[in-house]
Amino acid sequence: MKKSLHNIVGLMKRVRGTPRSRPLRSGLTAGFTLLEMVIAIGIFLTALTIILGALVSINDAARKARSERVVFDNLSAAIDSMSRSMRVGSNFYCGSCVGDSDFPLTPKNCPMTDELGNGGNVCIAFEGQQGDANNADDQIVYKLSGRSIERSINSGGAYLPLTAPELNISSLKFYIYGATPAGDQPVVTMLVRGSASTTLRIATKFDIQTTVSTYTPNLAP
Repeated sequence: MKKSLHNIVGLMKRVRGTPRSRPLRSGLTAGFTLLEMVIAIGIFLTALTIILGALVSINDAARKARSERVVFDNLSAAIDSMSRSMRVGSNFYCGSCVGDSDFPLTPKNCPMTDELGNGGNVCIAFEGQQGDANNADDQIVYKLSGRSIERSINSGGAYLPLTAPELNISSLKFYIYGATPAGDQPVVTMLVRGSASTTLRIATKFDIQTTVSTYTPNLAP
């Protein structure tokens, strides 16, 4: 009996002395798995792509706004200058200005031939406010050359550009009624088409039409 009790006590001592697994030290946590890292990097790259795209769009919008400002500033100034000259002009000619025996002294209309705006022509010449009707070398001339609107004050002897290089004028048309000697005031309609941009990717197209009536009637001689 005593031997059995002694064996039980010895067994209990051995059980108490069995080392237990040690707990994790305070403050230590498990790290991220490889899958979690891949997902986090993917989300970061997606957000970065969206942000960069937004910045590029904002930059393009700002550059487009600058191009539009060039259009309205420079082109408006050119059209205003042309309109002021025409309002006090006389002896209007409309044609091609090239190979035309009537250029620039013979009055000539350029009517609109249909509802789509066909007709008209690419060049206009007239006597300025201080001009001499008997002088063939002092006519004011406006025409399209390349992609610019040009002006001459000596009947086409020399031309200077009116529009900035950022403006690409693709079409310039003049329509004139009342150019021939009569009791009506001559009326000139200008149609300008083109685009404005520093790069082709952000080109801004425009289509402008304006009508000018002269101050004095075109009386018959």
